Amino acid sequence: MRLWPFVLLGLAISAHAASVMEGTQAWPKATVAYHFEPQLLKAVGATGKDCTGWARWQHATQAYKACAAMDAWTTATGVHFVLDERRIDSLYIKAGSTATQATLGHLPAFNRMEIEAGATYGAVLHEFGHVLGLMHEHQRPDRDQYLTFAPFLRNDIDYCGLTISAVCSDVRGAFPIVRVQMSSDYDPCSLMHYLSNQTPRHREDPRWGQIFTLTKKGQAALDTCTQQFMALPARCRKPGQKCAISHDDAMIVRRFQKVS
Repeated sequence: MRLWPFVLLGLAISAHAASVMEGTQAWPKATVAYHFEPQLLKAVGATGKDCTGWARWQHATQAYKACAAMDAWTTATGVHFVLDERRIDSLYIKAGSTATQATLGHLPAFNRMEIEAGATYGAVLHEFGHVLGLMHEHQRPDRDQYLTFAPFLRNDIDYCGLTISAVCSDVRGAFPIVRVQMSSDYDPCSLMHYLSNQTPRHREDPRWGQIFTLTKKGQAALDTCTQQFMALPARCRKPGQKCAISHDDAMIVRRFQKVS
């Protein structure tokens, strides 16, 4: 659930929606061109180069999760994904060795997604949110009204600066507030929000087991937004859920991508 570092440089402002960072670009005609690394399709026995027949593929494979995620985003937003390996801006979906990560929005060239062999479907669904322009919900300028970071993380956010360490590099990329064009409410149910338990990021430090708590206002927002997920398991009704695309996620993508 990481972003490629260079995407934070940004391009021209093109949206007026919360949770889309300034500089992020929409995909032309709300259509994402993509192509797979051949080995991902070979692993599922695909006869073509696209997602045709994906529902019959082995569910544990990277290609299945990628195609299932693209189908979910299309169903929720109307954005289309089309095979086109000739375009320089085509999203290249490949195996990842150390992380599941993606570029943010549409770049003129070298859009890509890496999927680890053990990545969950929810993690892949989250990364396609980045591809479609969504930033991390917990990096919005109004986030402190809704959550309170643990003291150790707040200290790292404030003082890591240019410190050279794995932890500070992670903190600089995933937690600082970034500028957005805002017009919707904070969504603790967003697929793009982090879980409070971030133990996998830094297993050597138990403090990462709870990096934030909700404020009173945050809890009220959660109580409201979780109504959409009442039919899903309890784990899907907390900040950082990776079960489904929230209503606000879908709304923002439709607006940003100008889906007609």
